[in-house]
Amino acid sequence: MQLEGADIVLGVEMQSTGEAACFGNSFYDALSKGLTSVGYNLPKTGSALVTIGGVENREKLLQTSALLKNLGYKIFATETTAEFFAEKLGDVTVVHKISEPERKPNIADLLYEKKIDFIINIPNTSTLEKYVGMLYDEYQIRRKSLELGIPVLSTIELAESFVKTLEWLQKNETSKEPLGSYKDIG
Repeated sequence: MQLEGADIVLGVEMQSTGEAACFGNSFYDALSKGLTSVGYNLPKTGSALVTIGGVENREKLLQTSALLKNLGYKIFATETTAEFFAEKLGDVTVVHKISEPERKPNIADLLYEKKIDFIINIPNTSTLEKYVGMLYDEYQIRRKSLELGIPVLSTIELAESFVKTLEWLQKNETSKEPLGSYKDIG
């Protein structure tokens, strides 16, 4: 890997590199093509690891997580995220942090066993300075996922759009139009 040890979360200054533009008949049509074009897998079934820092962020992603569960995806969640979801969504599977390899099931084991199809990993930005161990775990999740080709969604907006795209794909197919039909756009 060329950037061994590099963190894969991009800051604002780097988010404009490596973008893909795709046409579609709807936002989710175009987004599904864009995500696929940059190597994301958009599974129709499967499982997701959801680890969300901070109660406010968990509240913001509650509807998205509920939709994910209603679409039939199995949800793995770290302890505090799972406790929050247990009250609101019902049963989710608790998984333990990479920094706790003796505790099972462990995120690293599930990643290497290909039991996780994509990851929603939202850090709690208000506590970054306080929790270096937490940051290390989040970094390890993102790093191992990248190495294994597992999509990581690290913003609330992308997580919401990704899950809504999965919902759209369960009812629709992406459009396939000849490139010439777009020449008069704009």
